[in-house]
Order: sequence, then structure tokens, then C-alpha cells
Amino acid sequence: MIRIRIKTLTGALLLLTAMVLLSPLSFSKESVVTFHGVIMDSQCAYNVHSEGQSHDLMTKGAIKGAGTEEGCTLHCVKEMGGSYVLVVKKDVYKLDDQAKPELFAGKKVKVSGLMDRDGRTLHVIEIDGDK
Repeated sequence: MIRIRIKTLTGALLLLTAMVLLSPLSFSKESVVTFHGVIMDSQCAYNVHSEGQSHDLMTKGAIKGAGTEEGCTLHCVKEMGGSYVLVVKKDVYKLDDQAKPELFAGKKVKVSGLMDRDGRTLHVIEIDGDK
């Protein structure tokens, strides 16, 4: 009985150690990247219904609530199945956190996070407004 408990505790301790070592908190400060860009929706960023990663088609159209950069971004995410992304020049980065970017929809931001191995997904640590 005691051996079983020791094995169970040892297994749980090993699992907990692995989780801590593989968590984002275990990355060194040097692995954190910071980008300056704009929070957009994936629809416009990937040119699904636009050209040149712009909101022009939506903001100039008669789509209720989509007359601004912010309005278009929110509309495309909430009504058209898009997701929040970070656009840096012509590069588009998926954001794992979809709650924080909503506050900055259509705005310039500074995003710090950890880059996924695919080089296209950013695990968001912090988002701040940018000039």
C-alpha cells in the first residue's frame, strides 16, 4: 500500500515538474518578443473580403457598425467568424488570447509574447496602446 502511494506521488511530482518546465512561465526573458502593429480581424488581414489588408471595402460600404477601423474589426470577428490578429507591416500573427485584443480592435498596439514554433502564432503576455 505504501509503495503504491509513493509511486503515485512520484508520478504526480514528475508530471507537475514537466508542466512547469513546459509552461510559458519557464521561458527566459530573452524568448519574449515585442511587436508594434495593429489589431485587425483575420478576414481583412488575410484579404478574405478586402485587398491590401485594409478595411476599405467594409468602412465604405453600408454595413451597420463597420464604418471605422474599430467597428470593422469588431464586426468581422463577432459577425463574420473572424479572429483577432496582429498585423505588422505585411506580416499577420495569430493571437492565442482573443479577449485582450478586443479592447484594442482597429488600433495601433505594442504586443509582447512568446512565439509559437510555427512562427505565426503569438502567445500574448501583454498588449498596450502604441503611438
